[in-house]
Amino acid sequence: MPMFISAFRFAFRSIASLATMSCRLLLMLGACVALTGASAADASGSSGGAVVFAEQPTGLAACDGVSSLAVGGVDAKLARGFNLPNWDPDYSGYKPDDSLLKQLNMLGFTHIRLPVNGERFMARFASRDQTATYMSALDAEVSRLSNMGYAVSVDMHPSGRFQHIHAAAPKEALSLLMEAWDLIAEVGEKWPKSEVYFELLNEPAADASIWWQQAQTLVTHLNDIAPGRRLIVGPAIFQRVEVLAGSEPLKGEGLVYAVHYYDPMAFTHQAMTWMPGSSLAIISQMPFPGDSSSPAVLKQAEKLKAAGMDDAAERIIASYKDEWNADRIATALAMVGDWSRRHQKPVIVNEFGTLTFDVDPHDRVNWLRAVRAGAEESCLGWTHWDFSDGFQMVNPETTLPDPLVLDALLPDL
Repeated sequence: MPMFISAFRFAFRSIASLATMSCRLLLMLGACVALTGASAADASGSSGGAVVFAEQPTGLAACDGVSSLAVGGVDAKLARGFNLPNWDPDYSGYKPDDSLLKQLNMLGFTHIRLPVNGERFMARFASRDQTATYMSALDAEVSRLSNMGYAVSVDMHPSGRFQHIHAAAPKEALSLLMEAWDLIAEVGEKWPKSEVYFELLNEPAADASIWWQQAQTLVTHLNDIAPGRRLIVGPAIFQRVEVLAGSEPLKGEGLVYAVHYYDPMAFTHQAMTWMPGSSLAIISQMPFPGDSSSPAVLKQAEKLKAAGMDDAAERIIASYKDEWNADRIATALAMVGDWSRRHQKPVIVNEFGTLTFDVDPHDRVNWLRAVRAGAEESCLGWTHWDFSDGFQMVNPETTLPDPLVLDALLPDL
């Protein structure tokens, strides 16, 4: 029995009734009948003559006919997923093997977003040999994951060099993007069109209106050179929900729209390590749910004041003036849910997560559950960021999924 399955057995001992877990997981544990105390007939749904009232469907199950993300829809596999930066040949951390990825697929994850360093496909930043090596690795990874049954989104995710150009010289950056996508589309022609998506650009750095015009250019171009390939596109300004909600849909075929959600940043990015000295690097143990009167918020404001960061302390208090709770998150996501229904265009939240460095694990799970539930209630798909780094859902040392995170993301286990 794999190690992480054994961990599941331990993690769920305190649950009052394992019978409420999905029989899919129980079968993986090899104890479906033993743990439920039921006969095979009972496990298959027999009620022993009792009257059973069918529950009304909720979440994406209630979105049939409303969204292509619903069960049976053309984009159904995008409904539940995670980001996998670990695949990159330049990545030096933990790389999951087939066994773990297959088991996660069995548990209910059906989509993997592959952040791709777009600069590796731009002659300005990479040699031909470097491009060929990277492309070969990408080709192998897409094939590996799609063969497991995952939908895969190839996410154009360049680093700061490209982003700087995109902000300062958008036309030049568009030419670089076209160059990169031409190469990927050529190699990716053999990838199954129903399983592999192209995501135009992660968190575009250009002005929002300029990017939307460029996105239209890219959509038209990719519809032409990769007919039948479904495309994922998000707005500029960090792909925020309100930006997409205020935008008009693009013209083109096979479009899926994507937003990111990390509010409040004081919670999701607390104790961040890549900007030493920033207010987000100093604060920790921020609450969710919580408001400006919460002791944990006041304590962190005092910590900032003690560090001579009075303005940051005031911003932290102001950001929690209105309570952060599940309803507030659901309301924010409902903006793009309404946009999706109004325009009949599928939308996914393909980045959301919370740093694990110094956060209460139960508050983190509360936040993850709120985003996942809010997305599903608005007929939106979701893709957790990330896999085993700072926002991890898998511990890179034990290689085990975090059972609390899985409970928040896959409540029907």
